[in-house]
Amino acid sequence: MAAKRLYLFGSFRVDPDTRVLLRNGDVIRLPPKAVDILVALLQSAGEPVDKETLFRTVWPNTFVEETNLAHHISVLRKTLGEGESGRAYIETIPKRGYRFVGEVKKTAGDAIGKNGEAHGDPSGAHPGRRRTRRTILAAVTLPAASGLAGIWWLKNRSPRAPQYKSLAVLPFRNLSGDPAGDYISDGLTEGLISEVAKIRVLRVISRSSVMKYRDNRKPLPQIAQELHAEALIEGSIARFGARARVSVQLLDGAQDKHLWGETYERDLTDIPRLWGEVAISITHEIQAQVQPEARPGRGPVQRDAFEAYLRGRYYWNKRTGEHIRNAIAFFRKAIDADPAYAEAYAGLADCYNQLGTVLIGGAPPTEIRPLAIAAAKRALEINPQLAEAHAALAYAKLYDWEWAEAEAGFQHAVELNPSYAPAHLWYSHYLSMRKRHDEALREVQLSQQLDPLSPIIQTQVGWILQHAGRHDEAIRQLRKVLDADPDYLWALWRIGSSYTSKSMYAEGIEALEKAAKLSGRSPAIVGTLAETYGLAGRKDEARKLLEELKAGARQHYVPAITFAHAYVGLGDEQQFFASLENAYQQREQGIAWLAVWQKNFAFRSDPRFRELIRRVGLPGE
Repeated sequence: MAAKRLYLFGSFRVDPDTRVLLRNGDVIRLPPKAVDILVALLQSAGEPVDKETLFRTVWPNTFVEETNLAHHISVLRKTLGEGESGRAYIETIPKRGYRFVGEVKKTAGDAIGKNGEAHGDPSGAHPGRRRTRRTILAAVTLPAASGLAGIWWLKNRSPRAPQYKSLAVLPFRNLSGDPAGDYISDGLTEGLISEVAKIRVLRVISRSSVMKYRDNRKPLPQIAQELHAEALIEGSIARFGARARVSVQLLDGAQDKHLWGETYERDLTDIPRLWGEVAISITHEIQAQVQPEARPGRGPVQRDAFEAYLRGRYYWNKRTGEHIRNAIAFFRKAIDADPAYAEAYAGLADCYNQLGTVLIGGAPPTEIRPLAIAAAKRALEINPQLAEAHAALAYAKLYDWEWAEAEAGFQHAVELNPSYAPAHLWYSHYLSMRKRHDEALREVQLSQQLDPLSPIIQTQVGWILQHAGRHDEAIRQLRKVLDADPDYLWALWRIGSSYTSKSMYAEGIEALEKAAKLSGRSPAIVGTLAETYGLAGRKDEARKLLEELKAGARQHYVPAITFAHAYVGLGDEQQFFASLENAYQQREQGIAWLAVWQKNFAFRSDPRFRELIRRVGLPGE
């Protein structure tokens, strides 16, 4: 390796080109900016270096708050300690800047390799100290979506345990003064969550839980306690045309203590790449042990595509039929502007999957699901390591009854991003359908830990318990959800079904009537309500609801499975199996759950029901 200039002082050696600091031959981990500051001070050793000079040298063309410089100086002081004279290597010049004190040698020596070795060791350190186990990569910027690939990190660290094991990214504040720009701050929050989730030893809280604090900020220790998060990230974004100023800070949740902070000014479309740099700094500050992963990256996203993608995710997270259709329009716009935008294809797949659900029921699954599969596959062609795309494809395969592919897809999504709560949630559905109830409950509880304030995940804990036949536990869980939000539609629907399974028809009817009203008469809920009225002996009310479903079906798509539920209540065997066969032909979602339908319904022992279960590939009795 060619000779390069090195700086030597005390037991330390610095290579400014590779940004590597060694102490007695051992690699010392430092953020890249801290190494840059140290080099700037070493170049003027013994002389004051004012703060403005450091800002221009280390953060050229970037607005940086003075606290960021002070923080990096503090990191350096703790790392370097004192010199032979007993004085700190870096001293403060009040109201001016800093000065490096101590003897510094500038020498030409073999460069320090990226594996932490320095051939020809100019410091005279014993060669036995140059251990190949120490590896550090000098990365300044990362490709978009590259995660932690190529970052500076030790391959085998000392056995010190991580300081923090859980983290939450709180909603970024929109400082533009225009609420219409909330989609940008919300989208950037989600983007940073996805990036730090790649730090495998961290449990990273999901978006739906943290977004509850966007307009309702509480004291940080209280937020940390409610989210079960030891560390918190706060941030803000101010947009100026095509550029944005982003401030990020890491805090100890329990103590409300500042750990790290930085302010960046970038083009808006460069922010996805910026999150890689932020993740590096956070990794260092929380002392999290990670193994760098080589993940494919991409260049900058076009601005129109990026903004359309953020708007798509904004609407997707609202989860109503109308908002899902808006999200589809924006994801398509993003793809039109940038045909290689993998994340936009994954978002499109998520939307199509939701339009195929029983509750939203936007169109027959035979029309919608192929679109979801195609979008997810295109996303994976562009980026094979995108966890969201693997999860979306597995979800579609699950309801196409391709059981092995679905399970493998969910497992791979969780492997790529262990903090992606939807992958755990949807995998619990697979396990429940396969009657692997204990595994399903563990998986849905993992999802709940990652997204502790999400009402839909709390509701689905109850749903998984219901399918396991643990109706009393299911009802207790669903009551907790309704205690927090008495009008939460999903919980009303599921608790009504659980009451029906226990023959508690009056309670079931009350919950389902309320759910039907709140949903605008969702066919899925009306079908369950008709079933409950019929089983309660109130056949006239059940028939009226059946006619309501038939009238709706003349105007728009109504899942056939909803009619099947109504015919269970009316005891109409022939119409029940006709509706079930229609749902089978349409590959409706409800068919995938047949194996865990309540054991006491009238037609379960019919050979036709057992044969349908066999045709779908579900486990029998």
